[in-house]
Amino acid sequence: MIKNLTVFTYDAADFLKVVAKKGTESDITLYHRKDGENVYTFLSPSRFPEKVSPLTDAMYPADIAIVNADQINRDFGEVVVAMDLMGISRGYFLVSSPEKIDVIKKMTANTAMRNFGFFSGNPMELLPELDKEKHVPRFQNTMVLIDHFFKVKSVGTVALGFVLGGQVEKHQKLICSYADKEVQVRSIQVQDEDQESAQSGVRVGLALKNMDAEELERGMFLSNSPFQYLSSFNGKLEISPFSKLNADEVQEIFVSDEMRYQRGMVDKSSIQLEKPILKIKNTLVVSTPNRSPRIFGRIRTD
Repeated sequence: MIKNLTVFTYDAADFLKVVAKKGTESDITLYHRKDGENVYTFLSPSRFPEKVSPLTDAMYPADIAIVNADQINRDFGEVVVAMDLMGISRGYFLVSSPEKIDVIKKMTANTAMRNFGFFSGNPMELLPELDKEKHVPRFQNTMVLIDHFFKVKSVGTVALGFVLGGQVEKHQKLICSYADKEVQVRSIQVQDEDQESAQSGVRVGLALKNMDAEELERGMFLSNSPFQYLSSFNGKLEISPFSKLNADEVQEIFVSDEMRYQRGMVDKSSIQLEKPILKIKNTLVVSTPNRSPRIFGRIRTD
Protein backbone atom coordinates (compact mmCIF):
# COMPACT_ATOMS: atom_id res chain seq x y z
CA MET A 1 0.00 0.00 0.00
CA ILE A 2 1.35 3.42 -0.97
CA LYS A 3 2.19 5.64 1.99
CA ASN A 4 2.09 9.43 1.62
CA LEU A 5 3.84 11.98 3.80
CA THR A 6 3.84 15.79 3.60
CA VAL A 7 6.96 17.54 4.90
CA PHE A 8 7.49 21.24 5.69
CA THR A 9 11.09 22.32 4.97
CA TYR A 10 13.01 25.48 5.78
CA ASP A 11 16.35 26.58 4.29
CA ALA A 12 16.88 23.01 3.08
CA ALA A 13 17.78 23.57 -0.59
CA ASP A 14 20.80 21.24 -0.44
CA PHE A 15 18.68 18.48 1.10
CA LEU A 16 15.85 18.90 -1.41
CA LYS A 17 18.24 18.99 -4.38
CA VAL A 18 19.37 15.47 -3.51
CA VAL A 19 16.13 13.77 -2.49
CA ALA A 20 13.32 15.35 -4.53
CA LYS A 21 12.22 16.91 -7.82
CA LYS A 22 10.84 20.44 -8.00
CA GLY A 23 7.15 20.73 -8.86
CA THR A 24 4.66 23.58 -8.51
CA GLU A 25 6.34 26.90 -7.69
CA SER A 26 4.83 30.15 -6.43
CA ASP A 27 5.41 31.84 -3.05
CA ILE A 28 5.64 28.26 -1.78
CA THR A 29 7.53 25.63 -3.76
CA LEU A 30 6.60 21.96 -3.78
CA TYR A 31 8.99 19.06 -4.33
CA HIS A 32 8.09 15.43 -4.88
CA ARG A 33 9.69 12.03 -4.41
CA LYS A 34 8.30 8.56 -5.08
CA ASP A 35 10.42 5.95 -3.40
CA GLY A 36 8.92 2.50 -3.94
CA GLU A 37 5.66 2.53 -2.00
CA ASN A 38 6.48 5.86 -0.33
CA VAL A 39 5.40 9.21 -1.80
CA TYR A 40 6.83 12.37 -0.23
CA THR A 41 5.69 15.94 -0.82
CA PHE A 42 8.03 18.64 0.49
CA LEU A 43 6.88 22.26 0.90
CA SER A 44 9.28 25.19 1.09
CA PRO A 45 8.24 28.83 1.81
CA SER A 46 10.14 30.41 -1.09
CA ARG A 47 8.93 33.99 -0.40
CA PHE A 48 9.81 33.89 3.32
CA PRO A 49 11.18 35.94 5.09
CA GLU A 50 9.95 38.64 2.70
CA LYS A 51 6.37 37.56 3.48
CA VAL A 52 5.13 35.65 6.51
CA SER A 53 2.10 34.01 4.87
CA PRO A 54 4.13 31.50 2.77
CA LEU A 55 5.69 30.24 5.99
CA THR A 56 2.43 29.30 7.69
CA ASP A 57 0.85 28.24 4.38
CA ALA A 58 3.67 25.73 3.87
CA MET A 59 3.37 24.47 7.45
CA TYR A 60 -0.39 23.96 7.63
CA PRO A 61 -0.75 20.73 5.59
CA ALA A 62 2.53 19.22 6.81
CA ASP A 63 2.80 16.02 8.81
CA ILE A 64 6.41 16.64 9.89
CA ALA A 65 9.18 19.23 9.39
CA ILE A 66 12.81 19.28 8.27
CA VAL A 67 14.51 22.53 9.29
CA ASN A 68 18.05 23.71 8.68
CA ALA A 69 19.35 24.94 12.04
CA ASP A 70 22.85 26.00 11.00
CA GLN A 71 21.90 29.70 10.96
CA ILE A 72 20.34 30.57 14.31
CA ASN A 73 19.13 34.05 13.46
CA ARG A 74 15.92 36.09 13.46
CA ASP A 75 14.42 34.18 10.54
CA PHE A 76 15.15 30.82 12.15
CA GLY A 77 13.59 32.11 15.37
CA GLU A 78 10.43 33.09 13.52
CA VAL A 79 10.25 29.60 12.02
CA VAL A 80 10.55 28.07 15.50
CA VAL A 81 7.76 30.31 16.85
CA ALA A 82 5.52 29.44 13.91
CA MET A 83 6.10 25.69 14.23
CA ASP A 84 5.34 25.85 17.93
CA LEU A 85 2.09 27.75 17.39
CA MET A 86 1.11 25.51 14.47
CA GLY A 87 1.73 22.47 16.68
CA ILE A 88 4.35 20.73 14.54
CA SER A 89 5.71 18.14 16.94
CA ARG A 90 7.47 15.70 14.60
CA GLY A 91 10.57 16.42 12.56
CA TYR A 92 14.31 16.94 12.32
CA PHE A 93 16.77 19.78 12.65
CA LEU A 94 19.61 19.67 10.12
CA VAL A 95 22.88 20.58 11.83
CA SER A 96 26.49 20.49 10.62
CA SER A 97 28.05 21.51 13.96
CA PRO A 98 27.38 19.31 17.04
CA GLU A 99 27.76 22.32 19.35
CA LYS A 100 24.54 23.75 17.88
CA ILE A 101 22.49 20.86 19.25
CA ASP A 102 22.54 21.99 22.89
CA VAL A 103 21.60 25.55 21.86
CA ILE A 104 18.62 24.32 19.85
CA LYS A 105 17.54 21.90 22.57
CA LYS A 106 17.40 24.76 25.07
CA MET A 107 15.53 26.98 22.61
CA THR A 108 12.88 24.33 21.90
CA ALA A 109 12.70 22.60 25.30
CA ASN A 110 9.21 23.92 26.11
CA THR A 111 7.84 23.89 22.58
CA ALA A 112 6.04 21.46 20.28
CA MET A 113 9.50 20.62 18.82
CA ARG A 114 11.02 19.30 22.04
CA ASN A 115 11.21 15.77 20.62
CA PHE A 116 12.65 16.68 17.20
CA GLY A 117 15.62 14.63 16.05
CA PHE A 118 18.95 15.99 14.83
CA PHE A 119 20.55 14.97 11.56
CA SER A 120 23.92 15.77 9.98
CA GLY A 121 24.53 13.03 7.43
CA ASN A 122 23.92 12.51 3.73
CA PRO A 123 20.36 13.59 2.82
CA MET A 124 19.58 10.11 1.47
CA GLU A 125 20.32 8.67 4.92
CA LEU A 126 17.35 10.56 6.38
CA LEU A 127 14.82 8.83 4.12
CA PRO A 128 14.68 5.62 6.22
CA GLU A 129 13.74 7.81 9.19
CA LEU A 130 10.99 9.49 7.18
CA ASP A 131 9.74 6.03 6.25
CA LYS A 132 8.90 5.49 9.95
CA GLU A 133 6.62 8.54 10.02
CA LYS A 134 2.91 8.32 9.23
CA HIS A 135 0.26 10.73 8.05
CA VAL A 136 -2.47 11.30 10.65
CA PRO A 137 -5.82 12.39 9.14
CA ARG A 138 -7.09 15.76 10.45
CA PHE A 139 -10.75 15.02 9.74
CA GLN A 140 -13.04 12.00 9.56
CA ASN A 141 -15.05 13.26 6.59
CA THR A 142 -13.75 14.14 3.13
CA MET A 143 -11.64 17.32 3.33
CA VAL A 144 -9.39 18.47 0.49
CA LEU A 145 -7.30 21.62 0.97
CA ILE A 146 -6.68 23.60 -2.24
CA ASP A 147 -3.33 25.36 -2.65
CA HIS A 148 -3.00 25.96 -6.41
CA PHE A 149 -5.45 26.02 -9.32
CA PHE A 150 -5.60 26.76 -13.03
CA LYS A 151 -7.54 26.14 -16.22
CA VAL A 152 -6.50 23.43 -18.68
CA LYS A 153 -7.74 23.36 -22.24
CA SER A 154 -10.14 20.43 -22.87
CA VAL A 155 -10.10 19.60 -19.13
CA GLY A 156 -11.40 22.75 -17.47
CA THR A 157 -10.68 23.82 -13.91
CA VAL A 158 -7.95 21.88 -12.10
CA ALA A 159 -7.34 22.25 -8.36
CA LEU A 160 -4.17 20.97 -6.67
CA GLY A 161 -4.14 20.20 -2.98
CA PHE A 162 -3.99 17.77 -0.10
CA VAL A 163 -6.55 15.28 1.13
CA LEU A 164 -6.56 15.94 4.89
CA GLY A 165 -9.42 13.63 5.84
CA GLY A 166 -11.55 10.80 4.52
CA GLN A 167 -11.11 10.14 0.82
CA VAL A 168 -12.05 11.82 -2.42
CA GLU A 169 -13.65 9.80 -5.22
CA LYS A 170 -14.15 10.28 -8.93
CA HIS A 171 -17.61 11.74 -9.71
CA GLN A 172 -18.06 12.64 -6.01
CA LYS A 173 -20.10 15.79 -5.34
CA LEU A 174 -18.46 18.13 -2.85
CA ILE A 175 -19.06 21.58 -1.39
CA CYS A 176 -16.41 24.24 -2.00
CA SER A 177 -15.87 26.42 1.07
CA TYR A 178 -16.26 30.21 0.97
CA ALA A 179 -18.02 29.92 -2.41
CA ASP A 180 -20.42 27.42 -0.73
CA LYS A 181 -20.96 25.91 -4.12
CA GLU A 182 -21.46 22.27 -5.10
CA VAL A 183 -18.84 20.91 -7.48
CA GLN A 184 -18.25 17.50 -8.97
CA VAL A 185 -14.90 15.72 -9.27
CA ARG A 186 -14.49 14.90 -12.97
CA SER A 187 -11.19 13.09 -12.52
CA ILE A 188 -8.36 12.54 -10.05
CA GLN A 189 -4.64 12.45 -10.69
CA VAL A 190 -1.95 11.37 -8.23
CA GLN A 191 1.67 11.57 -9.35
CA ASP A 192 0.40 12.26 -12.90
CA GLU A 193 -1.59 9.01 -12.97
CA ASP A 194 -5.38 8.76 -13.16
CA GLN A 195 -7.03 7.33 -10.05
CA GLU A 196 -10.56 6.39 -9.01
CA SER A 197 -10.02 7.70 -5.46
CA ALA A 198 -7.40 9.16 -3.11
CA GLN A 199 -7.03 8.66 0.63
CA SER A 200 -6.13 11.13 3.37
CA GLY A 201 -2.48 12.17 3.13
CA VAL A 202 -2.36 12.17 -0.67
CA ARG A 203 -1.56 15.20 -2.82
CA VAL A 204 -4.06 15.30 -5.66
CA GLY A 205 -4.95 17.08 -8.85
CA LEU A 206 -8.72 17.32 -9.24
CA ALA A 207 -10.55 18.29 -12.41
CA LEU A 208 -13.69 20.08 -11.19
CA LYS A 209 -17.07 20.52 -12.81
CA ASN A 210 -19.21 23.60 -12.03
CA MET A 211 -16.31 25.75 -10.84
CA ASP A 212 -14.19 28.29 -12.73
CA ALA A 213 -10.54 28.68 -11.82
CA GLU A 214 -11.18 32.40 -11.27
CA GLU A 215 -13.54 31.52 -8.41
CA LEU A 216 -10.92 29.54 -6.48
CA GLU A 217 -8.57 30.79 -3.77
CA ARG A 218 -5.78 29.20 -1.79
CA GLY A 219 -7.15 27.85 1.47
CA MET A 220 -10.50 26.75 0.09
CA PHE A 221 -11.64 23.28 1.11
CA LEU A 222 -13.71 20.69 -0.71
CA SER A 223 -15.88 18.59 1.60
CA ASN A 224 -18.84 16.24 1.64
CA SER A 225 -20.21 18.13 4.68
CA PRO A 226 -21.49 21.71 5.00
CA PHE A 227 -19.13 24.31 6.43
CA GLN A 228 -19.40 26.57 9.46
CA TYR A 229 -17.71 29.96 9.63
CA LEU A 230 -16.37 32.39 12.20
CA SER A 231 -16.48 36.15 11.72
CA SER A 232 -17.30 37.78 15.05
CA PHE A 233 -16.67 35.76 18.20
CA ASN A 234 -15.28 35.81 21.70
CA GLY A 235 -11.84 34.28 21.88
CA LYS A 236 -8.91 34.20 24.25
CA LEU A 237 -5.65 35.56 22.84
CA GLU A 238 -2.60 33.50 23.86
CA ILE A 239 0.77 35.19 23.34
CA SER A 240 3.81 33.04 22.51
CA PRO A 241 6.56 33.08 25.20
CA PHE A 242 8.93 34.14 22.40
CA SER A 243 6.96 37.35 21.79
CA LYS A 244 7.28 40.55 23.82
CA LEU A 245 3.76 41.63 22.90
CA ASN A 246 1.27 42.21 25.66
CA ALA A 247 -2.23 40.91 24.96
CA ASP A 248 -3.72 44.22 26.13
CA GLU A 249 -1.89 46.18 23.40
CA VAL A 250 -3.02 43.95 20.53
CA GLN A 251 -5.69 45.58 18.38
CA GLU A 252 -5.01 44.48 14.81
CA ILE A 253 -4.31 40.85 13.95
CA PHE A 254 -3.86 38.78 10.82
CA VAL A 255 -5.13 35.22 10.90
CA SER A 256 -2.28 33.11 9.49
CA ASP A 257 -3.79 29.66 9.49
CA GLU A 258 -5.63 27.16 7.28
CA MET A 259 -3.68 28.61 4.30
CA ARG A 260 -5.49 31.93 4.85
CA TYR A 261 -4.09 35.36 5.68
CA GLN A 262 -6.67 37.95 6.59
CA ARG A 263 -7.14 40.93 8.84
CA GLY A 264 -9.12 41.18 12.05
CA MET A 265 -9.53 43.47 15.04
CA VAL A 266 -9.40 42.63 18.74
CA ASP A 267 -11.39 44.44 21.44
CA LYS A 268 -10.66 42.80 24.78
CA SER A 269 -11.89 39.23 24.18
CA SER A 270 -14.00 40.06 21.14
CA ILE A 271 -12.58 39.34 17.67
CA GLN A 272 -14.03 40.78 14.47
CA LEU A 273 -12.63 39.39 11.20
CA GLU A 274 -12.93 41.32 7.94
CA LYS A 275 -13.99 38.11 6.19
CA PRO A 276 -15.29 34.86 7.74
CA ILE A 277 -12.92 31.95 8.25
CA LEU A 278 -13.76 28.28 8.51
CA LYS A 279 -14.55 26.89 11.95
CA ILE A 280 -12.54 23.68 11.69
CA LYS A 281 -9.99 24.21 14.48
CA ASN A 282 -10.13 25.17 18.15
CA THR A 283 -7.32 27.69 17.70
CA LEU A 284 -6.18 30.10 15.00
CA VAL A 285 -2.58 31.28 14.65
CA VAL A 286 -2.26 35.06 14.39
CA SER A 287 0.44 37.48 13.30
CA THR A 288 1.21 41.19 12.93
CA PRO A 289 3.49 42.68 10.26
CA ASN A 290 4.82 45.36 12.59
CA ARG A 291 6.60 43.33 15.29
CA SER A 292 9.27 40.63 15.45
CA PRO A 293 8.52 37.78 15.48
CA ARG A 294 5.58 38.59 13.22
CA ILE A 295 3.83 35.38 14.23
CA PHE A 296 3.06 35.98 17.87
CA GLY A 297 0.14 33.93 19.21
CA ARG A 298 -3.06 31.98 18.94
CA ILE A 299 -6.71 32.74 19.46
CA ARG A 300 -8.90 30.10 21.05
CA THR A 301 -12.22 29.87 19.25
CA ASP A 302 -14.04 27.29 21.39
